[in-house]
Amino acid sequence: MLLLRFIVVLWLGLAGSDAKSIKKSHVNLLEPTLGPDDAWQGKWFPYAPGQPHIPQNAQRVQGTASTPATDNWTGKWFPYVPGEPHVVKVTPQERQDEMEKSSTTPKDSWPGKWFPHEPHKVHKKPLEDENTRLREIICDDGKSNLRLDYDPNDIRDSLNYLCITSNRSLYQPDLTREALLTEHFLPIAYLPPAKCMNESIEYTHLPVTNGAYRPLPAEYGVYSYLPPQRYLRNLAEGAIVMLYHPCAFPGQVEQLQHMVSGCLYRHLISPSQALSAERPLALLAWSHSLEMSVVDWRLVADFIQKHAKQGPLALEELSRVVGKREAYKEGLTTEARLVTTADDYELCGYMKEGM
Repeated sequence: MLLLRFIVVLWLGLAGSDAKSIKKSHVNLLEPTLGPDDAWQGKWFPYAPGQPHIPQNAQRVQGTASTPATDNWTGKWFPYVPGEPHVVKVTPQERQDEMEKSSTTPKDSWPGKWFPHEPHKVHKKPLEDENTRLREIICDDGKSNLRLDYDPNDIRDSLNYLCITSNRSLYQPDLTREALLTEHFLPIAYLPPAKCMNESIEYTHLPVTNGAYRPLPAEYGVYSYLPPQRYLRNLAEGAIVMLYHPCAFPGQVEQLQHMVSGCLYRHLISPSQALSAERPLALLAWSHSLEMSVVDWRLVADFIQKHAKQGPLALEELSRVVGKREAYKEGLTTEARLVTTADDYELCGYMKEGM
C-alpha cells in the first residue's frame, strides 16, 4: 500500500515537471529573443525578428513634377523617371519646329523615279499629262495621232499605195471574169460606234464596208491614200468609195475614176492593198461592195444609183453641213466637184441616155 502511494506521488511530480517545460518552450517559440552575442551573420527575410516592417534607410520623399527622384542610375528611365508625372515636356518653339519639319518633303537618297508620285508631295499632274487629257477631250481633229491608222510621214506606210509585185501582169483586165457583188447584212437598229484617236479599230472583212469609224469625216475627193477607219465615216452618210489596187491597169483606173466623179459629189477615191489581183477595182457603199476586173459602166451606174445616199448617218440635205464642218484632209490631192448639188439630187444623170 505504501509502495503504491509512493509510485502515484512520483508520477504526479514527473507530470508537473514536463508541463512546465512545454509551457516555457512554447513561450520561447512565440516570442523569440536574440542576444547581442548572436552568431547569425546572414540576412533575415522578410525582416529581422522583433523589427517592424519598415526599412531602416527609408526616407519619405515628396516628389514633384520639377524634381525627379535622385538615383545613381546613369541611363534612361522608361516610360518616365520614378516620381515624375507622365507628361511630355514640349516648349511652344519645339512644337512649332516639329510642325514645320513634318510639312516639308523629307530628303531621300533614291536617284530613280517615284510612282505614282514622290512621298509627302501633292499629287499634281504634269503639264504633258494635262495636254494629253485635252487631246483626248478633242478626240479627233484630223491632225493628231494619225499614225494609229495611217502615218503619211512614215515610209513604211507607203506600202499602202505602191505596187511592189514582181509580176504586174496578174492585175491585167480579164473580160471573162465576172464582177463580184457582196452585201453584208446588219440589224436594222445597228448604229456603228465612233472611236476617238486613242483607240485602234480592227475589221472582220475586206474590203471594209461597215463597222466602227473615226468621228471626223474625210473631205470628198481623190486621195493618195485614205485608211478605211476614215472613209467608213463617209460611207455611213451615203458616200461612194472607189478603191483600186496600186498594181491595177492605169487605163481601167482612170476610166472608173471618171465615171464615179461624174456621177455624184459625195465620193472618195483611194488605192488599197485589200483588193485581189483577180478583181483589182471596187466600188463601196455602206454594207455593199462591187469588185471588178474590168470596168462595166452599166454595173457601175446601177450600183451607185441603188446604194448611194444610203447609210445610218445619211442626210437628205448634206449641203447644210458639208461646207461648215471640219474634215480630214491628209493625203487629199483633188477635191470633189459638184455634179448637181452637194445633196446629189440626181445620180449618174449623164449616163441615163446610154442606159
